[in-house]
Amino acid sequence: MIKLKYLTLATLLMAIPIVDFSQNQGECYNTVSFCPTHKKDGFTKNMQSLSGAFEQGDTSIVQIIVYKNMEYRISLCSPSNPDLQGLFQFKLAEDVTKGSWKQDTTYVKETSYDDDGEEVITTTPQIVKKRLYETIEEIRYDNADHEMSQDFIFQSQKTRKLKVKVYIPKSEEEEMSSGLSGSSYTCVGLLIEHQPGVSTGFNR
Repeated sequence: MIKLKYLTLATLLMAIPIVDFSQNQGECYNTVSFCPTHKKDGFTKNMQSLSGAFEQGDTSIVQIIVYKNMEYRISLCSPSNPDLQGLFQFKLAEDVTKGSWKQDTTYVKETSYDDDGEEVITTTPQIVKKRLYETIEEIRYDNADHEMSQDFIFQSQKTRKLKVKVYIPKSEEEEMSSGLSGSSYTCVGLLIEHQPGVSTGFNR
């Protein structure tokens, strides 16, 4: 009987950290649901919103799709780490393909004959143009240029793919309250909201 009680107690002790870890993972998984929304302004949560556990000091890149004439709001939060609020840096970038002309000079040899019938070889320069395409990354928005604003509202004039680059700041505290105790990880929510944009110009 004593052995059975001991076994039961040992099983419970072994299960405690497992349960705690799963709860912490669940906390990170649902972090975005605790981010402040702008429902009062007509915004609806977008399904591209994400939550996750990140190591402090890391950079995360997420690709999203925005649609023509839709208005979007992008914001970040970490309810379990209030000391990080207002410190998240993020950028919106887009890969753009641009074309350019490359000009090369080639030389063409031509053979002719002079009045004495002697062969004369002349070299004529010829300009050849080639169209080259390259993909470059253009930064559309950087909150570091706007007093580290933690949200950004914009309207897209066309359907496009954007990259959201999130820089996870480091905490000054040694003990993290992120739920992943004993580590330097924190729970972060990337909230994306949308609503129909304002139509401009004349309508028939």
